[in-house]
This record gives sequence, structure tokens and C-alpha cells, in this order.
Amino acid sequence: MANVSINGNVTDSVMVFGNNNYVVKLGDVNGGVVNIIKPSDKPKYSARPTPVTIKPRAFPSLLDRENEFETIKKAAQFSTPVSVWGQAGIGKTSFIRHLTHVLDMGNFTSGMVYLNAAGLGYEDLLQALFDSFFDSASSYKPATAEILHALQGIKALIFLDDLQIGRDESASMLDAAPGSLFLLSSTERNLWGEGEAIQLRGLPEGESLKLFEKELSRPLSDQEKPTAIKICSALQGHPLQILQAAALARENGKSLENLLAEISGEKTENKSMAYVGLAHLSASEKQILALLAAAGGHIVPQEHINGIFKGGANQKDLQRLTALGLVQSHSPRYSISDTLVSAISTAWDITSWQDVLLNHAINWLSQQPASALVEESSGLLIHTIKSAGERKKWREVIQLGRLLEKFMVYYKRWQAWMDILNLILTAAKALKDSKVTAWALHQLGSRALYLGHASEAKAFLTQALNIRQALGDRAGVAITQHNINTLNGIIAPLKGSTSGCRKYLGYGCGGAIGLVVLAIMAWIGFNLITPNTPPTKMIPTRPTITRTNTSSPTPSVTPTDTPTATMTPTETFTPTATPTPVLLYDFVVNADDAYWYQDGSGESVVELKFLTEPLEPNPEFYLSNVSDGYGYAGWDFDVPMVKERNRKQVILAYPYYQYHQIIGEYTPFFDKPHPDAYLEVKVGYKDVPADDPVGVTFRIYLNEKLVFEESSTLEKRPVIYIPNTPVNVFEGVNVFRLEVDAADGVATQDYPLWAVVKLWDRKP
Repeated sequence: MANVSINGNVTDSVMVFGNNNYVVKLGDVNGGVVNIIKPSDKPKYSARPTPVTIKPRAFPSLLDRENEFETIKKAAQFSTPVSVWGQAGIGKTSFIRHLTHVLDMGNFTSGMVYLNAAGLGYEDLLQALFDSFFDSASSYKPATAEILHALQGIKALIFLDDLQIGRDESASMLDAAPGSLFLLSSTERNLWGEGEAIQLRGLPEGESLKLFEKELSRPLSDQEKPTAIKICSALQGHPLQILQAAALARENGKSLENLLAEISGEKTENKSMAYVGLAHLSASEKQILALLAAAGGHIVPQEHINGIFKGGANQKDLQRLTALGLVQSHSPRYSISDTLVSAISTAWDITSWQDVLLNHAINWLSQQPASALVEESSGLLIHTIKSAGERKKWREVIQLGRLLEKFMVYYKRWQAWMDILNLILTAAKALKDSKVTAWALHQLGSRALYLGHASEAKAFLTQALNIRQALGDRAGVAITQHNINTLNGIIAPLKGSTSGCRKYLGYGCGGAIGLVVLAIMAWIGFNLITPNTPPTKMIPTRPTITRTNTSSPTPSVTPTDTPTATMTPTETFTPTATPTPVLLYDFVVNADDAYWYQDGSGESVVELKFLTEPLEPNPEFYLSNVSDGYGYAGWDFDVPMVKERNRKQVILAYPYYQYHQIIGEYTPFFDKPHPDAYLEVKVGYKDVPADDPVGVTFRIYLNEKLVFEESSTLEKRPVIYIPNTPVNVFEGVNVFRLEVDAADGVATQDYPLWAVVKLWDRKP
């Protein structure tokens, strides 16, 4: 296996050193391995010589914008941050490019840096800024805290173009480098309550006419000028649309009167489709536009276009589309504007082209292209996998995600890495693929461990370990257990000269002796290193269990024939806000997606098969005649609940004996945070005869934090709880745990049930 070096290729193995004296290595099919390194082995970084200067090409022919420039000039004198915003194509990037060459750097001794922030989240932006001002090994990945510490002393003029983060994260970006001046460019306003906010609008009449005439490549006659002025006015001075209109008149010989009539007849503010219709495009030209629309406005290298269009796309088609202003050339790469993406996606059905792009991306990455080519296509590839997730192409999401993730690690885009892992986890759960689910959880835990998020790492790795043990995946168990040991400070040096799993671990992947060693090391780590805490404050760590299961293999993707773009209009819907609470997750309905087990309070943990079909004649028969000392977890229907109406569907959780716990762990994924979410909970007893029931305690944990606890006995008769305290649900995977804990007594049976457990986005 080849290791990665600067400017090298990403093949099988990626190794990253640095944070918290950890090293993480990816490449094994079972997931990443995290080890402890000596502090002396931790890579160092150093400041680059100042002033640092990273500028785009100049834009010397900027029209208008004098007033905006004066405002920014004054803001720079007082180090006041600026948000430049406006609709796509209005000229924000041209304006920013111009500013980087004319704005006085003043006292910004660290220099001037321009970054294209398109597609970068907050954490990846911080990494890009760190790399701009500091020099470090390509294998060194600092954590966010370390980056923030390093940026505190930077005093620079920083331009972030095409910024796509929210207002709160924008404010955090300013705090990251408080001695620097930020100029932010975006389609939406980023700064509120501080700094200058400058909205770029269309060009005035005189400047619009100059731009039209320049693109027309000839002077306007006196007869044409009034019509050209009306065209520019109809386009509201929008620079990109003026360029497209003039290019259409130049290339197709359209009279300005006909052009004005078509533009005026277009009902939408976006006139892009009017230009497409007027251009009388050929079928092959429409195919190229459809493909670029499927790419979501991201740049598509010529290599991909040639690979998708068998025999290569006609260069004349690309040249004509570029001349018409419909396609932007970044030789040898191409894209279309966001406004045209929106127009084409509304007017045409591009689903088949999204599939073509998805299949091509999988096949292309499978061929191990050079890392520089993948980096050039990273925006396109990330858009492609997110689009696949939106369309629930789950198998393709897993295939593309597993091919792409190691590149995100290598490029230090760890926020993008997390997003991809969460997509894979969602896909694996949708397909009920336990093996991939365990792999994704292992990767998320390894990432969290390296970054120093111990609680998050423990939750993910523990879930991965449980699933892998259940599957009998000995190699996977060994690697996950190894990372848990690392979390607890147990050192197992990385051995890169051996083969198989031994190159990652100081012990083998199989054999009873190896597993015993793992179990002993884990017990030592959790009991001697981890501080003791009461069981109601933290989820207890479970001993090793064994269960078996199978998962279906992920099929390979078969390339499809190149489809032809169609002009089928599609109806769009605008969602409206509703004041009623939104149900985020129903734990009863989704109980068969959870992992259920019995914890015997120091005894072996035993997996419980969740019974989706209650045994005949009833679930109580299971405890008396079938269970062999194990508890019961499963659904029951039309259940008589003590002092409650019958419940249509409930979760029965019968601990068999004292000290036993019946536990279900859920890992739902949420696409955005819900800081004020509410749990609606109703628990109690099934109204059946019982042999000396003693009682149980119901608990709910969220991300290792106890959020609900109530005790109940059959004598007290029943139990309906609705907590009034909101819970904080994070974006991404959250770990919920439902627990029924048998009381200290001699009862052999209890009959508790979860009747309602629902998570709402607000108080129900």
C-alpha cells in the first residue's frame, strides 16, 4: 500500500497525524484506526512569511459600483466587516475580484487572502484559512480549537466569495480572527447588527447600455439604442442576463425588436429560458445543458464530459453555448450559472441526467484517478452524492460515499467528510444493511476520537462494536475495540509493516486469545481510567456480546445509456409554514430499527430479538414457557393499559428478574438541529395478572444525557408522563436510549410498556 505524500495520490491508505497526540489511518475495509503517538512525534506547523498574498485575477473593466467601493473603503479604515450580497449573476465576484487589487491593505500586516468559499462549511473554511497563513505537513489535521488559537494573532484582509454558511456561523467566522477584516460575498445577507451590509443591484441605464454594446461587439445604431435601453430595463440591469441577451443577438443575428418582444413575454424574473428558446438549440446542445444543470452549477472538467458522451462531446456545441453566454468556460472545464440551473430544472426533467452523472462518478472514482483530478472535481462529486441522497438512491450513496470519503480526509475537508458519513449511515439504515451501518458509525466515532470529542466518540464506537459483535465480524470488532481502547488511553502501537489487520493493531484480528485480551483491556479502560459516575447520569458501558446476522452485499452500478433532455414542464410547490408541532420521530413505530438487548447488571449482555409479531397465545406466554431466563422486547397490539384506554400499538419490555434492564438504542438522523424539541412520553403497565411484580424504572437518554426518569409499580396504578423540559437535538446522528430497569426485589416478572414515545420539534 502506498502512503500519501505531498502532491501524491490517494490510493488505499490515508494517515493523518496531530490532534490530541492521535494518529488516524484510513484504508482498511473495516474502517479507520486511531492510535496514540508520543508528543515528540506530533507534527509541527509554522507561520508562513508575511505578508501572505492570495489574489484572483484582476477585473479591470468593472462598470459602476463607485458608491459601493467608497462605502467599503471607509469600512476598511475602521476595520468594519462588510457583507456584499445580491442575486446570482449580479456581479458580486467581479466586484470582489476588483476590490482585491484596488483596496489599500492599510495596517493588515499578515496580508490579503481571497478564498472561493463555495461548498465549504464553517469548519472547512477555518481549515482553508489556517492553510493560507500556516505551513504544515500534508498529513497534519489540526482540530477546530487549535485552528482558532492559531488564527487569533492574524491581522489580514480576508475575502470570502460565494459564502454559503448561515448568519450565526458568519459571526463565528469573524470571531475566529478578530484582528482581521472580513469582506463576505453571498446571495443572502450574512451580517446583521454589525458591520456594513451592501446589496448589489442591477446596473444603471448608462452602464447597462455600455455592457450590452461591448458584448454585441459593435456600436449600437441610433435606431437600436432605444430598443437596447428597453431590453436592459426589462432585465433590471442584471449584468449576466444583459450579456446573454447581447450574445444571442450577436450569434443568431436576432433583431433587437424580436429580442425585446421575447424577453418582455417571459413571465418570470429569470429570463434564461427565453434565451434557450430563442437560440434554437440542437438536441446535442440541449444534452450538454441538461448535464451541466444536473451538476448543479458546479464546474465539470472536460474529462467527465468526454467520459459521459461516448466519443466525446462536440466541441462546436460547447463553443456555441459558450458564445451564447449559456455556458461558462473555465478551460478546459465548463459550468452554467445558478439562474440557468434553476430555470432548466424547472422546465426540463433532468432526473435521468442526474443518474448518468451519479453512475459516472462511481465508475470514475473506482478507477483510482489521481488525487489532483479528484480535488478539481470535489465540488461536483459532493453535489452528486447529496443529490443522490435527496432522491433516495441509497445503494449509490454508499458506493460513492465510500469511494469519496478518503479524499475528503486527505484534503482536510473533515466537515464534508462528516456529511458524507452521515449520508452513508442514513442509506445503510434505509437498506437495513447492518454491516455498512456499523462501518459508518465506526468512522464517525474515529473522526470524533481524533478531534477530541470523547463523549461523541464513545457513543458511536460503542454502537459500532455492538453491531459488529452481533454480526460475528471479528476483524471489525477488533478494530473498533482498538479505537475504544485508544479512547481510554490504552496504547497499541501502529505497525505498518505487517499485513491484514495486524498492520493496524498490536494483536491479531481473530482467535479466542485475542478477543479475551481485547475484553480485558476494555474492562481496564472503562473501570480504571474512566471516572465512576452514578448509573442514572451516564449510559453504562456494556460487556462483550455475541450475536449473528447477515447483510446483503451492495450491487455494482451499471452505466446507463445517455438520455436526451426533454422539455417537459414540471409543477413546483411552495411549502407554507404551519403553527402545529411537527413529529420528528416516533420511537414506538420505529422500534424494530433499534438495537435491543438485556443487561444483567454485571452479567453478560444478551441481544434480544425484537418481536414484531407477538407470540401466541400472548407475549406473557413467552416469559413462562419460552424465554429460558431472558427478557422480552417486542410490539403488542390493542393493549389494555392499567387505568388507560386500550393502546393500538405499544412496546412491551419485560425484564425477567431483578436488576435486569431491557434496553433499546436508536440512532435517528436529523438534517438540521432542533434545540427546542420535546419528548411526549406515556409509560405504564399492561393490565394482566402478574406474579408479585415489584416495579421498574423508565429512563430515556439522549446522547448519553439522562432526559427522563420515572419509577412505577403496579400498586400505584398508572403511569402517564409528559415532560415539560425541551431537549436539544443535534444535526446529524443522535443516540437515544430507552431503558426499563427492574427494581431490587425477588419478582420474576414485570409487565411495563412504552405506550407513547414521540419527539416533536416543539412542545405538543
